[in-house]
Amino acid sequence: MRPFVVPTFFIAVILIALWAAVGTGWLPANAGISRSSQDLLLGIAALVALGLWLIVALLPRAAFVQCLPDYLLLRVGFLRLIVSYSRLRTSRTVQHGQIHSPSNQPPFRRALAKRMALLQSVEIDLTSYPMAFFLLRALTHPFLFKGEEPGFLFAVEDWMGLGRDLEEKHSAWLARRKDSDKPQRLGAMTYE
Repeated sequence: MRPFVVPTFFIAVILIALWAAVGTGWLPANAGISRSSQDLLLGIAALVALGLWLIVALLPRAAFVQCLPDYLLLRVGFLRLIVSYSRLRTSRTVQHGQIHSPSNQPPFRRALAKRMALLQSVEIDLTSYPMAFFLLRALTHPFLFKGEEPGFLFAVEDWMGLGRDLEEKHSAWLARRKDSDKPQRLGAMTYE
């Protein structure tokens, strides 16, 4: 969303300036629309533009991935996704450019792909996605996905920490699952 931060900010500033100019009488009212209607419409447009700018500027900063004892929690924008460790097959560290090569990207994503190409990322392979793929694709960025097979690609600053935490939590979950699947041994029982 970074490319949209500056344009949405300037659109909001221009609409706020126009709203202020109409409200103070610096701009003449349009002949077909009354001054109060014009003031109201510009005010609503300015609020919407300001809201869009806040969403574009703040939502990416709120995105995170967290390894919890029973599942992986992924937050992207308004989407809160829970990925059970039962879906996780493998995880490994890769360079982002190995999965999303800049030369294979459409022109509007190529600059971002070039910036991310050398970043280390954590790739996880899944047996299936926790929700319909078309919904995930519509609500997130294509660089979140690893390719044709189900899986995610996390480009985070502390990729070593995420990889280590993911392995530890997944191993602990597997151990708990293995222990719960074992039949309970009966101890020495005495009968009367």
